[in-house]
Amino acid sequence: MTIAASMVCGAYAQEKVTVLDLTNAGSVLEFDAETGAWTDTYNDDSESIESQCFSFVHSSMSDWQTWWGFTVSNSADNSKRDNFITYQFSNMAKGGIVLNEDGTVKLDEAGAPVVSAEVPYLVGYYSPYMAARPVDMTFNDGKSYEAVGVYVNLTSWAYYGVQDGSGVARAFTNGDRFTLTVHGVAPNESEKEIEVELAAFDNGNLTVNRGWRYVDLSPLGQINELYFTMKSTDSGAYGDNTPAYFCLDKLMVRQKETSGLNDFAGEQTTLSYDRASSAVTVSGAEFAVVYDATGRKVMATDSSEFSISNLPAGVYVIRAGSSSLKIAK
Repeated sequence: MTIAASMVCGAYAQEKVTVLDLTNAGSVLEFDAETGAWTDTYNDDSESIESQCFSFVHSSMSDWQTWWGFTVSNSADNSKRDNFITYQFSNMAKGGIVLNEDGTVKLDEAGAPVVSAEVPYLVGYYSPYMAARPVDMTFNDGKSYEAVGVYVNLTSWAYYGVQDGSGVARAFTNGDRFTLTVHGVAPNESEKEIEVELAAFDNGNLTVNRGWRYVDLSPLGQINELYFTMKSTDSGAYGDNTPAYFCLDKLMVRQKETSGLNDFAGEQTTLSYDRASSAVTVSGAEFAVVYDATGRKVMATDSSEFSISNLPAGVYVIRAGSSSLKIAK
């Protein structure tokens, strides 16, 4: 069986924006009635969350009741908890963002997104000890996209940790900052970054993100991948103390097809994978890079045909030129 992905560019095609809608996920999402957590959060066989063209990395160690990367939640409870380990899946906006019938974000009279407890959203946990890029998103259709925008929010645990302190985390004081950085990886593996300030304490005042906040991602340009990192000024010998969680919803990307002239200039890239022989074929690109499910680079080659038979079984992303292909070995 051969799985192929191609980027075929046609002239004069209209731009198309894809908006993340987890109600259209690749499989039915079920949630814990008490915590709102996706019931596969601690399922070690669940290595990604698929919805439309998006693939969000998910990792877990069920024996330790530990997860990192992305999970999904439908929790609408933003109350302060004594036990936030159990209730780590809520956000301060009390739900996900509602879409209009045409697929655009629904806004209220003040211009803020309309929120509903019936709409699921993503929760990201940044654990740099687990992987080089633990909170990672790639495209599952073998194409690259232009970044448009995304909505982000604080989880309840991070919010109350900044405001009041929680566990080892102290309440913020003058000069403290809590930031989320969005990294866009271009088809040529170059990167651009956008830093989002989620909380800041200045001149005796704490400014902290409570609702869904829109972030313009257009400066990232064309991307094959997004990954996220977090940083807090409240840190110690074992890293940051502020709970490194954030929420994400309604990620937007644009598929912009170029003219036929660019095709002849060599920008068309085709990737194919034969699972039976573990062989990968590349055309239209001078090199290819293979990443594992955590975003770690495990292989690079300038060959148009190569084998991944020496890699262990798992999920991988192959990137070459302007295309990427997600495979299961």
